[in-house]
Amino acid sequence: MDAFETYIRSGLELIGVSVTDPEIEIMRYVDGIYGEALRALEAADLSAVFAEPDLDPSRAPRG
Repeated sequence: MDAFETYIRSGLELIGVSVTDPEIEIMRYVDGIYGEALRALEAADLSAVFAEPDLDPSRAPRG
């Protein structure tokens, strides 16, 4: 069991979710595709990004 699998299994175990080996492999595959971009987004400083007030997903974004 590597660090990725330990992290996934222990995190999901905390909330009462058991995970099978095929599910771990799917998560590993998805992490291989999206993981680097998600970690970069997580690390990005978004404090200067304007948050749109009164967000309404049914309308186009306001400029």
